[in-house]
Amino acid sequence: MSETSTPVASDEAADIPEVTPVAENKPSESENIDKIRDILFGSQSRKIEKKLVALDDKIEKAIVSVRIEMKSTLDTLEQFVRKEFQSLSDQLTSEKTERIESVQTLSEKVNDAKRMLENKLSLLGDKVVNNQREAQDQILQQAKTVMTEIREKNDALQKQLDQSVEALTHEKTDRLALADLMMEAAMRLKNEFQLPESD
Repeated sequence: MSETSTPVASDEAADIPEVTPVAENKPSESENIDKIRDILFGSQSRKIEKKLVALDDKIEKAIVSVRIEMKSTLDTLEQFVRKEFQSLSDQLTSEKTERIESVQTLSEKVNDAKRMLENKLSLLGDKVVNNQREAQDQILQQAKTVMTEIREKNDALQKQLDQSVEALTHEKTDRLALADLMMEAAMRLKNEFQLPESD
């Protein structure tokens, strides 16, 4: 903010002290120089001092404003960072929960599949055992049937063999009788046949 400068002459005229009669004791030269300096530069020094004070006020107000603005910005930034951290934390917690749930679900599925496989293997084992038993029963039944058939055929063959032996025995007996008869006839023809003597 610029200040309107007043003519230096009027201020200097206002600031010029009244001339007092010269005292008996003359002032020293240094005092005279200070007075002259005050007469020449006093008003400008006061103006500069006022401007410096105003400038200091402006700077202080600006610093306060910047501090307030920076504090507000930092507060906003802090809230944003906290929200972001909270959002990330919530997201990580959610993802962790989802992963735990997915792992639990996968574990349950694996356990279910394992139980199903164990049940299927158990049923398959029972089926294999049952099939083996049925196969063994069928083999035993077929073996019994075959043994029965073999026994029956063996009995039939044995019977046929016995009948054949018996027939051969009868046939042999008949042949011996026929041979004896023919021998007797031959001996009779030769008159060599003699009846056994009776006692």
